[in-house]
Amino acid sequence: MSDLSETLDWPPERVTAAFNKMIHLSSLDPESEVSKSRITQIRSSLISFLDRQEEELIRRQKEIATSRQVIFQLLAEYAETDTGDRHPRTRRLEGREAIQSLIRTMADTCTSEVAVFATGGGQPAESLEAAKPLDSAVLERGVRVRYVYLDSVRNDGATTAYAQWLTRRGGQVRTVPHLPTRLLIYDRALAIAPVNPQVADAAAIALEDLGVVSALQALFERTWEQASPLGEDRTRDAQGLTAQERAVLELLARGFTDEMIARKLAVSVRTVRRMTASLMTRLNASSRFQAGALAVARNWLRG
Repeated sequence: MSDLSETLDWPPERVTAAFNKMIHLSSLDPESEVSKSRITQIRSSLISFLDRQEEELIRRQKEIATSRQVIFQLLAEYAETDTGDRHPRTRRLEGREAIQSLIRTMADTCTSEVAVFATGGGQPAESLEAAKPLDSAVLERGVRVRYVYLDSVRNDGATTAYAQWLTRRGGQVRTVPHLPTRLLIYDRALAIAPVNPQVADAAAIALEDLGVVSALQALFERTWEQASPLGEDRTRDAQGLTAQERAVLELLARGFTDEMIARKLAVSVRTVRRMTASLMTRLNASSRFQAGALAVARNWLRG
């Protein structure tokens, strides 16, 4: 029972109740040998089901990685192209005011859905205040609003309060360890992404090309599936890792420095060093490089 409780991430009481219910439904005496055999079969079936689900998750993670590479190659091509002739359904927006003007226009006119990747961790208070009337108006019209933030916003009071405000009004908020770029998609028809993700307000591209927008929407959907609702506790996998700890290990294995990891996860360098030290201890590694290598060797990093 304890192994299954850990695998399912359920309290022992819930696992026991589920088994008791299955025994009842099977009209079996829980003390009989037949019942015990049936319970063993059920347990084996459940674990096999979880294994299949994990394999499916790994497959999806690989698809996301491939999609990211293809999509952002396309975005780079669009950003480098003059806005006129070659891509008539692409606009380059220069400066914060031009970007915000289009965002306000889309908030006033969208009819079905807004999907957002909000990078940068905790959001500036002025940005949250500016977004509130736009999100409020969109939600009042019955438009579906979904935000994906970084896990690090869970430690930022202002952003967490905004996410809770949004949720109370019908919006949906989830978090992931890291995001590829800031992104807004309206009605699955227009996407806004920065030319340079490191300086998101300097310039952006507005895309209405159906193929590119569809690809970006697919990336959003796959990321959304793997994200955790903001109000839920961060779960741990079979190795006892949170999604953020797994991300740190993945980036260590790729040779990222503490400073680079901190920027990508939008946390402090001190936080990264603390997490790295903890992971090295758990892996019994004497160096960052060895930690990444051991994580791969022990199959802690998959997909």
